[in-house]
Amino acid sequence: MKADIEKIEALVARVAQEEMVEVFDLDVVREGPRTLIRIFLDREGGIRLGECESFSRKVGAALDVDDPMPGPYVLEVSSPGINRKLTKPAHFAASAGKRIKVSLVEPVEGSRSYTGTLVAADGEGIDLERDGRTFRFPYGAVRKANVEVLQEELFGKGKGKRKQ
Repeated sequence: MKADIEKIEALVARVAQEEMVEVFDLDVVREGPRTLIRIFLDREGGIRLGECESFSRKVGAALDVDDPMPGPYVLEVSSPGINRKLTKPAHFAASAGKRIKVSLVEPVEGSRSYTGTLVAADGEGIDLERDGRTFRFPYGAVRKANVEVLQEELFGKGKGKRKQ
């Protein structure tokens, strides 16, 4: 399976370079007899639906020709979304200044979950500010992390109608 994943990664990277998009994340998961290939694309200014469709067609055609894995597959291509997962140091660095939620492998000061502003990210870990305090978390201590966009940030405070 590992060799299959490496072939898929190389194929996807080739198409991404041709299409001038960034592969934000790539998941390859065996689901029974099928393989699920989930690709998240991004670019400066965001990715458009048409770009995802075009990318999906090109990757699908290349997968059918190169046949890097046995059996059928399901291909999903989308943007990482506004509450995107942060899995690589580059993801964290690009999200500096944003509100993020971090789940830790082990509790720190009694908590496994921290939400705050991502102050900085380097090759070793992240600095997260919460309630006026800055916490340092090495990447190995982070189980899961994602950007957390609040509804007010999307729609503004007091916008919309309230039911009476």
